[in-house]
Amino acid sequence: MIRPLLSLILAMGCLVAWADEPLPAELPPEQEAAALRAAEAAGAAIYRHDRAAAIATDAALEIRAFKKDKRVRGWITEERGGEILVTFIDQSPAALYRVTVSAAGVLAGNVTVLESPLPLTPFESGAAAARVAALTSGFEPCSEKYNTVVLPANEGAATKWIVYLLPATTRNDVIPIGGTYRVESDGGAVVSRRGFTRTCIALPNDPRTVALMITHLLDSTPTEAHMFWSLWGGKPMYVSTPPRGTLWAIEGGKIKLHKRGVAKD
Repeated sequence: MIRPLLSLILAMGCLVAWADEPLPAELPPEQEAAALRAAEAAGAAIYRHDRAAAIATDAALEIRAFKKDKRVRGWITEERGGEILVTFIDQSPAALYRVTVSAAGVLAGNVTVLESPLPLTPFESGAAAARVAALTSGFEPCSEKYNTVVLPANEGAATKWIVYLLPATTRNDVIPIGGTYRVESDGGAVVSRRGFTRTCIALPNDPRTVALMITHLLDSTPTEAHMFWSLWGGKPMYVSTPPRGTLWAIEGGKIKLHKRGVAKD
């Protein structure tokens, strides 16, 4: 037991692996450590950008014109010196509104209402194209609406992007982890796509729950999706992974080994 029963209510979810797919092998120590650090960094980045977009949207909705503006087709984000610039765009795409959110997750100034649509910067144009490519890539949705986080694949290539498709919800009592996708694109063309679940699983998030638990059969270590949804839910998450039921703890922005599973004969 992870904690005494009276102090822990686990919201448990189980993902079903396809019968014809072998379980992933355990990674060598160095690769395992690298995978954990990469998942931590990517998950935290997704959370920062998604949080910035939510804060920017709330601020923009205080403006009557924004509420009635049917031109808005979504947003893109860009990290600048620790702050995140959120740009609301139209279909063309062009910039309509801009909001800056600080590293602490608060507004850094007022919403900028552009008098007329402005052309996007090369970075923004690339991100917008990657976003459209991901949303139209034929993925199987688990929600009627999706939020997106678009990140550059690396600092040196303005054409390569990673788009995270995040199921949207207005409920605080569930964590809609099922249907989360990562889509890689190059020059607006989709290169690869992976889902982090095989089902539309949603974890109950009762206010009394102090931690979450999920069985993940697609990777031998937790992924950036687990890190993101743990941060989003504001609670620790325990993840059990193959090939021997190793248990990991995600808490405080870190993924740590809780208990190594025992190899089966």
